[in-house]
Amino acid sequence: MTSNYVKENEISNRTLSQQIADSITMEIIDGKYKPGERLYEMKLTEHFGTSRAPIREALYILEKEGVVERSPRRGVFVKNYTFKELFDLYDVIYRLEEIALEKTCESISDSQVTYLKGLLGQMESEAEKKKIRNYFSLMEKLQISFFEVTGNEVLKEVYTNLITRITRLRFMSLSHPLSLEHSIEEYKDIVEGIIERNYDKVKFHLKRKETRALEIWKQKGY
Repeated sequence: MTSNYVKENEISNRTLSQQIADSITMEIIDGKYKPGERLYEMKLTEHFGTSRAPIREALYILEKEGVVERSPRRGVFVKNYTFKELFDLYDVIYRLEEIALEKTCESISDSQVTYLKGLLGQMESEAEKKKIRNYFSLMEKLQISFFEVTGNEVLKEVYTNLITRITRLRFMSLSHPLSLEHSIEEYKDIVEGIIERNYDKVKFHLKRKETRALEIWKQKGY
């Protein structure tokens, strides 16, 4: 009985912490918390009406994902990325995507094409309804599918380990005006290129996507 309670309680706390982490992210997107601003645990417990444990866990989640940073003896602050840091992150991730997409163009099967088209259709539907969270979840599935098609587990592992550092940043960038509309068009062009086995076309649209993503952060003042 005790063991089951503890297990259920741990799951409940993790779920609450994730929800709080999501809420803090959205508040950063909305401008409630600015880059470099300190996040106080006590104020957050009052804001969310909870104990300090899930707040601490939420902040650790956000720290791991690169949304906040912890300074010894000072506290937790909204991560204030330099443009160089953002550029370096995007540079590595997009180069990995180039490798995966080139291999995808070479080896994708008809059934895998059908799967990608299905995901893309769902993404388009969510984009039309402005459901950013649902769209983002499907977008992540599409992204990882590119790596799964390659059959290269090392490539996939390197990508999945690195992508956690930029996941929230990608989610935040989707909140930018017209970003959702641009994003779905870019993915449609990329998938179309994959279907045609035209890597040059895929690479062109991927580069366009990368350039637009970095331009968003410039406009945000990074």
